[in-house]
Amino acid sequence: MEWTAVVLLVALAFGAAVTLAVALDVPWLGRAIRCAILAGCHGQDAELEAAYGADAAAFVRGYAPGFVYERGTLTLPVDFRACRSHRCSDAPDRLGADLWRSTAGRQATVFTHVVDRRRSGGDLYVQYWLYYPDSTYFGPAYRASRVLRGPLAHTPTGMAAPAVAGHHEDDWESYQLRITPDGQVLARASAHNGYSGYRRWPNLNELPRDIPVERTGAWTPSTGWTRVSRGSHAGHLVDGPGWERRTESNGVRLVPIESLRDGDLGSGFAIVPPWRKPVYREPLRTDT
Repeated sequence: MEWTAVVLLVALAFGAAVTLAVALDVPWLGRAIRCAILAGCHGQDAELEAAYGADAAAFVRGYAPGFVYERGTLTLPVDFRACRSHRCSDAPDRLGADLWRSTAGRQATVFTHVVDRRRSGGDLYVQYWLYYPDSTYFGPAYRASRVLRGPLAHTPTGMAAPAVAGHHEDDWESYQLRITPDGQVLARASAHNGYSGYRRWPNLNELPRDIPVERTGAWTPSTGWTRVSRGSHAGHLVDGPGWERRTESNGVRLVPIESLRDGDLGSGFAIVPPWRKPVYREPLRTDT
């Protein structure tokens, strides 16, 4: 009877969280409460508090986004210290599934960074950095470049294919929050050489092709979700997962970059890692 009572209590708490989130128009609240109930999100609270203090750590955990994946996106964001290939990062492409572990058992991992300017009357910035084993802007061209080897690689088509594919090893993308002194919670997602905010459309099955992606600061109200584009992993904010595969925020492991060892920070990447990017220290910059 005691276990039945506990289960009912937890179910009621989940239901109340969802109802309250809808009423207050804060879609992250239900997940944040559920995460708090389920053992502090896998025991990471202490590490976050050690890096940022209890107050800022609460924002980092409570506003962690959920991730929606465009169909055909197999890889999850992973911990580069343990996984740097598709063999360990890929997960099934199942519509509507909430996947937070790869087929190889690696947990979806996001690296965090905080810039706190509240003492001087400024904003609190929280950056969530996602590592993927590689990036390919145009898949068909990349597959062609893999076929056109040897003498064929020196033909006009063979030389053009790699450039058109936009392929490179390693990929770092980000979802960034800006919390103002008056309580506004703004967000943006990295998209190629800039940022994208919230683009409205009623049905993710019918994406309009005439809405340009913003290449400015792109700060728009947070929805608690960001959508990952296939291949390039460029992002933009969405209301929720809809019919697509997702990783809900309470299944994501959060690792403060501030807690990484010097050896980890010295790891070699084909592109610039977050801690060497200007936006890491100047969070209002519009370059990635």
